[in-house]
Amino acid sequence: MNDMKKVWIYKRSNTKGWWCGWYESGKRKAKALPSKELAEHFKHIKYTQLNSDVFTGQVLADWSQMIGEYREAKNVQGVTEGTLYEIALSLRNFERLVGKCNSKQITQHIMDKFILERGTEVSRPTLNKDIRNLKTFINWCSGKQVLERKHKNQGIERGRKARKVVE
Repeated sequence: MNDMKKVWIYKRSNTKGWWCGWYESGKRKAKALPSKELAEHFKHIKYTQLNSDVFTGQVLADWSQMIGEYREAKNVQGVTEGTLYEIALSLRNFERLVGKCNSKQITQHIMDKFILERGTEVSRPTLNKDIRNLKTFINWCSGKQVLERKHKNQGIERGRKARKVVE
């Protein structure tokens, strides 16, 4: 028997806005929205997504699978051999310093750990190149629903040099 998934809206006390709630993969999810009209609109969209055959959750993927699909996607895009080599080098350094992570293990904490450890080995421009390559990889994974969206929004923070003030 196919159960219809339910989506509901509610107002929390002592907070502004309306909330939309639903269950996805056995976990309760919620989204805050500024008005009741937007909450109703989001409710209809989420209801349609949950009760159709479209999968909207996160897929668990292992490191080698993610890397393989990413390299293939970059090849299809027509990226040059030199760029592919630099991307592979950055991902290999990530794997060496942090280890092989599946899609659920890649968090901001893991990224920060990589940046700190890699920063002691290489110059600042090389570290920034590695960060750019990893950021592109994470954004690609987020778009393919391999990683949660919070990585895409949160991004990877690059440290900046302190500037001298000239008086």
